[in-house]
Amino acid sequence: MGYDRSMDNIVLREDFLVKKILLSKSEIRQEKDLAKKEKLFEHQDKLVEYLLAESDKASESKDLDRMKAMVEKLQTILK
Repeated sequence: MGYDRSMDNIVLREDFLVKKILLSKSEIRQEKDLAKKEKLFEHQDKLVEYLLAESDKASESKDLDRMKAMVEKLQTILK
């Protein structure tokens, strides 16, 4: 069985969420309008909830590599 090139464009859900959270943090820092900032915070909270759900799945999997990768992702968004 050869290399499946269709897998090149697959992004893990948690990687996508981390990127969206980092983008959201940047938008919040730049936004001056308080009402817009509040909506951005609400959106970011939902993204973090989704990421924490993925973290729970990683913990339940008992896959040490997956759990370590998730810790690194969580640390990235805390910076």
